[in-house]
Amino acid sequence: MRLKPGERDTVAQESITGRMLINMGVIEPDFVPTLMSLYPEEAPFISILDAKGFKTKGISYTTNWLTDNGRFKTVASNHVQYRIANNDMRMEHFRSNSSGVTFEDFANPTKPGLNKQPFYIYLDSNWVGGKDVIVLGDRKTQLWCDNDRGGENAAGGVFMYKVKLKSGSMDDYVDPAIMADGYECQLAQTAHEQDFSEFGNERYTFGGYGDAYLSLQRIKYSYSGTAAAMDKNKKVEGRWIEFGGGKDNRAFLPYAHEQMLRFAARFAEFQLLEGQGTVSQDTKKVLLTDENNKEILAGSGALYSGDGPIEYPQSNGWNEKWLDTFLTDTAQYIGMDATGERSAAVLLPNRSYVEFNILMKSMGVTQNMNIIGEGGNKIMNNTYGGYNLAGITLYVTESKAMTQAAGLPLNDGTRTSDYMAYVLPLGNKNSGDSGAQLIQLRPVVNGTLAGIDKGGNVSSSVDGTSEHMLWQNGIIYQNQPIIIYKPYLNNLI
Repeated sequence: MRLKPGERDTVAQESITGRMLINMGVIEPDFVPTLMSLYPEEAPFISILDAKGFKTKGISYTTNWLTDNGRFKTVASNHVQYRIANNDMRMEHFRSNSSGVTFEDFANPTKPGLNKQPFYIYLDSNWVGGKDVIVLGDRKTQLWCDNDRGGENAAGGVFMYKVKLKSGSMDDYVDPAIMADGYECQLAQTAHEQDFSEFGNERYTFGGYGDAYLSLQRIKYSYSGTAAAMDKNKKVEGRWIEFGGGKDNRAFLPYAHEQMLRFAARFAEFQLLEGQGTVSQDTKKVLLTDENNKEILAGSGALYSGDGPIEYPQSNGWNEKWLDTFLTDTAQYIGMDATGERSAAVLLPNRSYVEFNILMKSMGVTQNMNIIGEGGNKIMNNTYGGYNLAGITLYVTESKAMTQAAGLPLNDGTRTSDYMAYVLPLGNKNSGDSGAQLIQLRPVVNGTLAGIDKGGNVSSSVDGTSEHMLWQNGIIYQNQPIIIYKPYLNNLI
């Protein structure tokens, strides 16, 4: 589906509301993202997710864990729960006990584990069982749990393990520095006796539930009775929408309605990307109310889902060294999607987008197939929509909203908003579930509030009519968003 290019058309002798594209949205709520993606310059994030099919399908007010293969449950008309699968590649951490230590070896206090003597370590869970092997953060040191019980509760959410160093030398011991509070370790394997072993450990990951709240937005446009009367031929300016298949499969979009739809796409993009939620994660209470004490419920956008974004500084703009370092540092957050691709959407304001393309040219990526046209009409094409390194693809898109966003003035004459960038990983979670999904329950609502100028049964005595549009949508975003920013402390005018 796309807007037909070229000059605007005019349709005469037809009502301004007679041939609305929105009719599709009224019937099918899953069509809402596609409707917004008509304007990728206004809603680039929605357009990317829609193009990749990252949206829920067939969810209704009756959806529950049984009817939807255990993925979603509709709690209310504006609240959907989704399952969060636990990662069975768990990470454990050293924790200080009540005495303030993370390990105790009374025989060898400075060389724990020497001579294969047992000692005690303190971790933040009882995930590890008896006769399991723990590998420490240096990926070399291995500890064997010397009992059949595993971790024992030592109070305060700390668990004590009796362990021995697993190695082939009596002289080996554990470096105390790698067992500091907060340092990572991980279950690696089991190690049982060869004859008559008795015990095995059971582990189950059940995951949890997340809450997605759908935001409701509405806008309108109006025209007076006098203005309508002056248009004697009832000419309506607008453009055609093509669905494929020629004239038999297209619809006319009046100019006034297109303007309203553009605003809808812009507002929906902001909410689904940058919107701040108004519901407490702890109490599930709506915290924002109007002067009549009515609740204003809004869901969180992708940037503020979960624990929020990682902020990554970019002091000197785009350069090859910074880009390589950025991908190295953030690769762990970019998983594969169903096709095996590891990718992320990168939304940039115009200044940053231009600098990115200049960087691509400087890196020598324009050597082949960058000439468009023939003869004297040839054009050198140095515009790039992405970058791939080490199996990670960045889909780089200019965002009109970010280009025109408010910013703080910097000493070099630019604004903070000139360099702000949003990086949204698009892959699946370890469980296989999509990390990004647009969600909607309610179809688009459109209606005409007819004034006295319409005659007959009217809704208002005003000499004018207004067209209203109302939509409700949300996003389930479980990946780790990243914000690239130019540091501005001590750099503001």
